[in-house]
Amino acid sequence: MERRLRAAISAIVWLTMIGIPGAQTGILKGTQLNPGRVSVGNGNVIVIGCVSRQGQGASAAFIITDPRPKPPAQYRLDGDADLLAMHVGHTLEIGGPLAAASGGAGAGAPTLKVQSLTYISTTCSSPQK
Repeated sequence: MERRLRAAISAIVWLTMIGIPGAQTGILKGTQLNPGRVSVGNGNVIVIGCVSRQGQGASAAFIITDPRPKPPAQYRLDGDADLLAMHVGHTLEIGGPLAAASGGAGAGAPTLKVQSLTYISTTCSSPQK
């Protein structure tokens, strides 16, 4: 009986220790890309804003809207579609070089090649007035 009790307690302690790191809050590994590794200049920009998806299927585009300038600036994102899809509706800081506007969804907006992606918030907030 005592042996079974010790085994049960050991199992509970072991499972608790494994579960603690998984239950901690924070940014999940793999949800960011080279955070803080892009600096402004030499054609690179850093944009902070809300990520959205425009269009459907292969012609879909991911757009980031930076509410800081007036009117808000939009950039088409050129990066890992799976990573960007995970962040639709989130506030991110994205850095990389700009390219001229291209066709398809998000046409008219300059294209920002995603070289750095830093997660900021699970929500998109409207700018302060």
